[in-house]
Amino acid sequence: MITIVQTIWTVVAFVMFIGVVIWAFGSGRKAEFDKAARMAMDDDKPISNSETNQE
Repeated sequence: MITIVQTIWTVVAFVMFIGVVIWAFGSGRKAEFDKAARMAMDDDKPISNSETNQE
């Protein structure tokens, strides 16, 4: 009985893994992931010459 439960759990976990991979690499998510990748850079202010010569 325990072998059947382990087998079912393995199949369910594998199907969930495949679902996550399809979701992550789907073409509809590219723009959303690109936006998330740029978030850290979008918050930074560019350094001007006046800020670097404040000594």
